[in-house]
Amino acid sequence: MRKRPSNYLPAAFSLLIVGLGQLVKGDWEKGIKFILLFYFALPAVIYFSLLVSGALFLAVFGISTIFALIFWAYNIIDAFRASA
Repeated sequence: MRKRPSNYLPAAFSLLIVGLGQLVKGDWEKGIKFILLFYFALPAVIYFSLLVSGALFLAVFGISTIFALIFWAYNIIDAFRASA
C-alpha cells in the first residue's frame, strides 16, 4: 500500500507565508502568482489609492483587507487540498 503524503505541512507553510505551501507541493506557477498578488499587487493598489485621495484610500483599504483575509484562507485550503 502506498503512503499518501501529508497535506498538513504545505498548509502550515501557507499559514505562515502566502504561496509557500504551493511552492512546497511543487506548484511553482500558482505559488509565485499567489506571492506576487498578496505581497506586491495588493499593497501597490492600496498605496496608489492613498496618492489619489484619503477617502478613496479608506474604501480601498477596507475592501483590500477583507479580500486579503479571504485570499489568505483560500491559500491555506488550496495548499491542503491540492496535490502536485
